[in-house]
Amino acid sequence: MSTKSDSPESFQPPRFGTDGLRGRAGEPPLDPETLRRVGAALGMWVQRSGPERKRVLVGNDGRESAMWILEALAQGLATADCSTVDIGLTTTPALAWLARHEPVVAGIMISASHNPAHDNGVKIFDHSGHKLPDEAEREIEALTATLEFAEIPLGRASEDTRVLDRYVEELANRFAHVDLTGATVVVDGANGGGSELAPIVLRGLGADVVRVACEPDGFNINDGCGSLHPESIRDIVRQSGAVLGICLDGDGDRSIFVDDRGDVHDGDDLLATLGPHLLAAGRLPHATVVGTIMSNLGLRRVLREAGVQLEMTPVGDRHVARRMREGGFRLGAEQSGHVLFDLDGHFVGDALHTALTVLSLPGVVRNGSAQAFRSFTRYPQRLVNIAVSAKPPLDTVGPLQDACRRIEADLGEEGRVVLRYSGTEPLCRVMVEAPTHELVDRSCDELAGIVRRELGA
Repeated sequence: MSTKSDSPESFQPPRFGTDGLRGRAGEPPLDPETLRRVGAALGMWVQRSGPERKRVLVGNDGRESAMWILEALAQGLATADCSTVDIGLTTTPALAWLARHEPVVAGIMISASHNPAHDNGVKIFDHSGHKLPDEAEREIEALTATLEFAEIPLGRASEDTRVLDRYVEELANRFAHVDLTGATVVVDGANGGGSELAPIVLRGLGADVVRVACEPDGFNINDGCGSLHPESIRDIVRQSGAVLGICLDGDGDRSIFVDDRGDVHDGDDLLATLGPHLLAAGRLPHATVVGTIMSNLGLRRVLREAGVQLEMTPVGDRHVARRMREGGFRLGAEQSGHVLFDLDGHFVGDALHTALTVLSLPGVVRNGSAQAFRSFTRYPQRLVNIAVSAKPPLDTVGPLQDACRRIEADLGEEGRVVLRYSGTEPLCRVMVEAPTHELVDRSCDELAGIVRRELGA
């Protein structure tokens, strides 16, 4: 049975956020009608590169909604004479690498990263493996409003999971110098995209792998596991005698680590550790690394002591990558565990690459990872997420700005306040950093209370 689509007049074009389209699966912009239009608009956009038939790779992180999202995208792409190749369960960095090295015009990752299972998202990469630039996303948004399907388009994805072997081989070659024979490594796959890939890569280098949360069922992604809950594997790491515990997020581009003593290490720890290591090896141009405004004040101090400068950007790997490209820097990271390396001009945020980099540090395989991580004194820091009903510019919310200016004046150079909206969820994030927990809590509670009163859902 054929069905009419909504008319262009009633259709609301999607808006790409900081990381593609994201939302509740089944609701705009993650509904079949919108996704068909997005697929068709993407197909029209890529057809400009030549007359030959185009192929688009699509992967997913294991959510139950991925299959019908894939079907809707494939239907839309087919209207623009683009074929869709489904590579199945994978990570975002693997999909991006394959988009660059396979004979395809684009790659699509169906994932909501660290969000719960009822959410999903669409991240689009061009043939160079980069996320689409803002102007391309705006053009695709506009194109979706010009389309109308008299019937649901025909189009199916062909399946080819073998292409993932190329990515596994690439990592194996990149870290051929790393011998993990005899080393135990715990992998928490967040029941997501890296659940199969991570154990395969690590075992290929000789590791004995203890798998945790590597059984995606469509509904358990990020549920009490992964990079959001690294504490869940602390006992497993210690009891198994592992040299390292690796906690992935849902789509495998972020990683939080647990060392052999059970201590948890985030993106700030990685900058504190890898920055001086690369500097000593002569592989840190300009003696500079890139963090974000969420990076702890203590990180800047420990890096300065090691002769490394820290540059800060707004939150988001796109901002980190842009600054790395502009400044010619080779290492950047977000506190949340998204670590970026410059690999021949490609700024790659790949949790498996990061994990193998940590495992390749001197003495880790033989003596454990605790001795390799560089410690530093962290300023007390607290982050509160408040659900909001709207996102007006924060500088227009008078009571919030008044309180923020007063608190910042009191803190001086010994603390700071960061107010920002989430780019993917209806949340306002309030972060306060100060010399004492008491001061942090008091300031954070005051600001969060104002946000709830002025903007709360």
